[in-house]
Amino acid sequence: MEIGIREVPNLGNTPGGWYAISYFLSAVFFLYYNHNTRKGMRKWLPVSGIGAFLTFFMHITTGCYGLYFVTVMIIVFALIYSIFALCLEGDFCKKAYYTIRAFMLGEMMASVGWQIYYFGVQNRGVRIGLLQQIISMVPTFFIVLLIGHFLERRHARRNRDLIITKRELALVFLGMFTLYAISNLSYVVTGTPFTTKYTAELFIIRTLIDFTAVVVMYLYHELLLQTAEKIEAETLKNILEMQYSQYQIQEESMAVVNQKYHDLKHQIIAMKQNLGDGDNEKYLDQMLSDIKRYEATYSTGNRVLDTMLNSEAMKCQARGIEFTCVADGSAIDFMSPMDINALFGNAIDNAIEGAEKIPEKEERLIHLSVDRQKNFVRIYVENRFIGKIRFRHNLPLTTKADTNFHGFGIKSMKSIAEKYGGSIRAEAEEGWFKLSILLPHADYRQETE
Repeated sequence: MEIGIREVPNLGNTPGGWYAISYFLSAVFFLYYNHNTRKGMRKWLPVSGIGAFLTFFMHITTGCYGLYFVTVMIIVFALIYSIFALCLEGDFCKKAYYTIRAFMLGEMMASVGWQIYYFGVQNRGVRIGLLQQIISMVPTFFIVLLIGHFLERRHARRNRDLIITKRELALVFLGMFTLYAISNLSYVVTGTPFTTKYTAELFIIRTLIDFTAVVVMYLYHELLLQTAEKIEAETLKNILEMQYSQYQIQEESMAVVNQKYHDLKHQIIAMKQNLGDGDNEKYLDQMLSDIKRYEATYSTGNRVLDTMLNSEAMKCQARGIEFTCVADGSAIDFMSPMDINALFGNAIDNAIEGAEKIPEKEERLIHLSVDRQKNFVRIYVENRFIGKIRFRHNLPLTTKADTNFHGFGIKSMKSIAEKYGGSIRAEAEEGWFKLSILLPHADYRQETE
């Protein structure tokens, strides 16, 4: 949308309706290719209302200038932002970031379409009319969005974890503001080395700068995604290594402790045989019972899993949680020790975190099962919980206040499952949180390869 142009009659201003439609289509476009959208476009009714009001508002304000023009554009920007506020999950920075991208893409679409229409009128004898405008608008918008489809579709899944900081938002806004101001400079002043009074040249300058802005923002978005993926991969790697180091220390410590418990148990039994006092004997029986609780009790057939289960069982005892397990450790022999440690450690730790919040101790329950079903290994963890759990793509979202630096436990499990060609999903129903991991067995993978 522009203010009046000197010496360029009739076609110097792109109609506000063109911009309104292009802005609206751009916003919907970015929503569609962003997996943070709340169940697609379920807010279609209020979004359509915003689009209709935007079209009406820009139509009646076509040709404004000066401070009036600035005020109008602020309102337009706010209306585009409201679409993302309704439909996009995330904080203010993320919604504002996509608002800027939608604004510049819409700006470019309208500029290209109107330039083609202007060229047809000025050089090819095309009539001035609404039908001719539509004939120019529809294929132009379609082609631009089609190109955008091939560029953005591969980002759709990665967009959901994208974090936009205030610094990154400020850089994008500054770039958009600068390029937008330059592209419309000729509408404000003429007779400078960077402006023109000729309509055709003005349209070319505007279109090229708008196109540059869209390309720069796309490349910056690509850079943000690559940086985020690199940081996340490095973070997951560090977490896995740290967890495995803890496991190794834990394994050594438990071996020593179990040996001491074993020796102490035999000493207590010997003491009982030499005592005739009933009270002392009861006291020693109680000590023996307490010691047995800390002895290694799990023998699944996988040493790494045994160590992990014994460690997690002790955590559950300390928190008053009943932990039961039925596991065939030999079914996961194809997994590396580091992956076993991370997968089961994160799964059980998450279950403990949910179960320990329940006030009634008798309701604090966790059950784990590992078994082979045909050509797959099924790992199943369920625990009691209270409250509400939000899900995205069949996985729970972190309940921590700072979502930027939490949720790596779920990401780690998902990464490990996908590493072995498997899948992970979770659900919550009737006070039970259920996590299911399905991995193709190594023998089956070899047969299919």
